Amino acid sequence: MENKSLSNIETIESNALSIQECLRSYIYEIPNFQRPYSWENDQLNDFWTDINSSDNEFFLGSTVIWIKEKRPLFNDLHSVIDGQQRLTTCTILLSTIRDYFHEIETSSGNEEIKKIANTQFTSTQNKIIVTDDDGESHRVLIRKEDLFYEKIQRPNAIPSNSALNASATRIEKARIFFEEKINDEINSLNEEDKISKLKQLRSNVLASKVIQVELNSEEDGFLVFETLNTRGADLRLADLVKNLLVRESAKNGDDRATVSKRWENFSEKIQGSSTDFDLVDRFIWQSWNSRRKAVKQQELYSALIRHFKNTDSSSNAYLDYLEELEVDSEIYIKFDNENIQPEPQVQGVRNAFSVPQFVDSVRALSIFNVSVANSAMIAIARKYNLHKKFTKANLIKVARDIENFHFQFSALNNSGSTGGTRTRYNNFALELENAKNAAEFNLAVENLSAKLRASLPDNSKTTEIFSKLFYAPNLTLRQADKNKSRKAFITYVLLTISKHFKALPPAQSISSWSIEHIKPQSKASKRTSDPIYSIGNLTLLTTELNSEISDGDFADKHKQLKDAITFKDEEIKKWFSEAPQEITSTHIEERSKYLSTLALEKIWNIG
Repeated sequence: MENKSLSNIETIESNALSIQECLRSYIYEIPNFQRPYSWENDQLNDFWTDINSSDNEFFLGSTVIWIKEKRPLFNDLHSVIDGQQRLTTCTILLSTIRDYFHEIETSSGNEEIKKIANTQFTSTQNKIIVTDDDGESHRVLIRKEDLFYEKIQRPNAIPSNSALNASATRIEKARIFFEEKINDEINSLNEEDKISKLKQLRSNVLASKVIQVELNSEEDGFLVFETLNTRGADLRLADLVKNLLVRESAKNGDDRATVSKRWENFSEKIQGSSTDFDLVDRFIWQSWNSRRKAVKQQELYSALIRHFKNTDSSSNAYLDYLEELEVDSEIYIKFDNENIQPEPQVQGVRNAFSVPQFVDSVRALSIFNVSVANSAMIAIARKYNLHKKFTKANLIKVARDIENFHFQFSALNNSGSTGGTRTRYNNFALELENAKNAAEFNLAVENLSAKLRASLPDNSKTTEIFSKLFYAPNLTLRQADKNKSRKAFITYVLLTISKHFKALPPAQSISSWSIEHIKPQSKASKRTSDPIYSIGNLTLLTTELNSEISDGDFADKHKQLKDAITFKDEEIKKWFSEAPQEITSTHIEERSKYLSTLALEKIWNIG
């Protein structure tokens, strides 16, 4: 890695420019290593307040650019290193003002107003799309999101119908934000005053000032982008790592574009349409901790720099790390999915997600809302996929031990994950990564099991909590009860009991099952403590059968239930053999105690 500091960077010039001067004299492009558009309501509110209340020039901040392409007799093309959020937001607001001019033009019955509004519409659009001497149009700000071109810059463009990624979603939300703000300002005004207000807003945007710093090269741009993080700029971990990999893994534009595209391919799968940009940061952190000595998320970038400095700083080393992220992302994107199902088994291909028992544990952790074990789950899936000596039995045992631990620790006891919990999984992942043979794999697996077993919560307390599980879908629940009383969670509990006794195979779809209150809910009070809602009164039926079972006393639906219930535990067997007219609270309480003891001793234990 080249050791170059800011003191070595030459600036061509640094000027105070208005936004109008920027849009008139420059073409801007957001480079591949830049982060997505990320402004949310807090930043948009501040921006709007400043613009709407500004009577004079308002200082927006700085922009840092470098000349990417010289264009004789026309505006040069500049890559934006810093300031893209400001330039993008100004363009979004101008597009909103433009479209309100168009709305006035099309709705007015006054020809003079129509003419004025059309002139202002055209004038505003000319700040967003400019034309050279040959009549060719150019976007003043070039972004990769299709929505930015189609809705912000050229609203009459043929739509691409492409899916919105997180950046495009935020651009769309910013546009809606400004539409609502402007509507509030002008809705009660007459047409002339509406035009005046829109012109004032446009003038305030265009008169706003930035300090624009122009650099000499792309290499300087990479360094400034990274260094801004140490100077207080709000750069995310993903921004910095992407910048590092694009800069160091390739030295020409085409190769850098390829690296950037590979980054976007995996990061957009993780990000999806979510506007939580921390998702990719968390993945990078958990991927690192699944392979190397664990660090805190805020320390990872420094650790990454040290890693390359102390091991290998060739371009291939950076590409190898990119490949690690690509491999781990294919595992990570399948987490946090309550409806996950096993993938088809392909002959000769080892795939952890084709193992039904592993998939069941992934689903369970999603239902528990547990992500602290992600480094360990990534590690075992990767090791199984790549190393034949890490067996299916190893994979299933680790996943099930983690599932069983968090069923007791997280789901039942509501215990938050501590630094010790995360460290335990990170240490296991590192031990597994360094293991080379079956004996070392087995040792790592047994070490984790022992540590999880030793960290289980108090057995008697957990047994009591289990016995008080309930399902009351028609009642208003306390916040503390909601997670443990969700349909997905109670269905998971009942399915896991059935699978333990091999009454059902693994990989059951949660949505295929309905929860049946054996003693009907119609006889229950409005208290969640009513035994009718208790785990001791619950069983599973297929969705189709549930609608056919009557809502009467046990004697009335005895035969239907006997045929419909997939798994009959010892207590339910007694009910059917005794065939009481009605299931009593005593029946239910006895079954609750039986199931809670069974759960902790036989099913959710760590062997």
